[in-house]
Amino acid sequence: MKHRIGSIKKHPLVKNSILYVITDAVNKAVPFLLLPLLTHYLLPADYGIVANYNVYINFLVIFIGISSQSIISVNFYKLDKAEIGKYIFNIFFVISITITTCGLVIFLFQKQIEDFLSVGQIFVVSGLAIGLSQVLSSISLILWRLEERPLAFGGYQISQTICDVTISLILITMFDMGWRGRLIGIGTSSIIYGSISIFLLWKRGYLSVYYNKLYIKETLRFCLPMVPHALSVWARAGSDRLIVSNLAGVSASGIYAAGFQFGLLISFLTLAFNNAYAPFIYKSLSLTDERILESKKQKLVKFTYLYIAALLLLTFLASIASNFAIDNFLSAKYAEAKMYVGWALFSQAFQGVYLMFATYIFYVKRSASLAIVTFICSALQVASSYYLVSSIGPLGAAYSNFTISLLNCIVVMILSARVYPMPWLNFRVLLAR
Repeated sequence: MKHRIGSIKKHPLVKNSILYVITDAVNKAVPFLLLPLLTHYLLPADYGIVANYNVYINFLVIFIGISSQSIISVNFYKLDKAEIGKYIFNIFFVISITITTCGLVIFLFQKQIEDFLSVGQIFVVSGLAIGLSQVLSSISLILWRLEERPLAFGGYQISQTICDVTISLILITMFDMGWRGRLIGIGTSSIIYGSISIFLLWKRGYLSVYYNKLYIKETLRFCLPMVPHALSVWARAGSDRLIVSNLAGVSASGIYAAGFQFGLLISFLTLAFNNAYAPFIYKSLSLTDERILESKKQKLVKFTYLYIAALLLLTFLASIASNFAIDNFLSAKYAEAKMYVGWALFSQAFQGVYLMFATYIFYVKRSASLAIVTFICSALQVASSYYLVSSIGPLGAAYSNFTISLLNCIVVMILSARVYPMPWLNFRVLLAR
């Protein structure tokens, strides 16, 4: 038993997962621990504006970046470093087109966006720079993840979070800028680190000036089908806040967003683990020896089932702890946020299970199939959220979020089994050593 525990501790997946969990925990814990302070200085309506602006930025990131980090992941182990550098340059060429297109759309609908978000022109337009900067940062982060360098990955994220929080707190507490101070903090830190990302890409040899029409075509062919998928994820993560804001008011949206902020307790664990798990899967499935590959598949299946069981148990415990935290640490103005916490946590848990199975779909480059599934589920969530919020109030959005998260998880599990067969129904692997 000691030998098995020792070998598990030394396994690269376990070591990297622990490092990703620790660094991502710190990164996510900072804004989460600031929640009591923010709820003290920001009214629910202010918090609602901040939440809606984050949804707006995430929307822009989808169309600016078109999930370009995904094609980098798929090709990283197939191309040498010099070719990856050329690939990234051509991705930048594609991004220049997408951000120009986004800028034109914002120019045409600027007034409507301002009214919808309850912010001024400067914040609407600066969203382009913030979105671009976050895309640039995501490229540096995916490269560190693929290089299995969790310390660099975490250090970049943590330092950016500290920068964001420091600027925000100074502007909110010392200059009493309210929600404007929080938005400026988000924007300033994003732009600073986006600029740093370009420098790091060049310094590390991942940016080579070389125009290649084939790379551009492949990027568009692989990434454009990912846009509906990313848009679907955005719709499931952010559309409910916009619906609550539109139908129940910005204050109700702020309370809803505060409750769903507790979903970070689970999402940071699942995302951090996936950062280490995805490259491990890609390596494992690339084995050419059929006997070794089959043995590896059985181990992956066993691990996946154990992971799901542990995740659901942890989610249940987190929901109990979160209710205690709201009662004792948040401002009384946000007391109603407690009714959203359980739904938020279990929604994120099933999102974590979804990530486990989606990895296989990405491996076989069936992103279009995944996009169709997630797009349909997201459309269902938007429709059901709108209906339920109209009928029973903001809690209806929480019901919809949980139900569609579960449905999406089940459908993606089935799709994964179809596009890349694994011994999922061979339950004897659970008893194997």
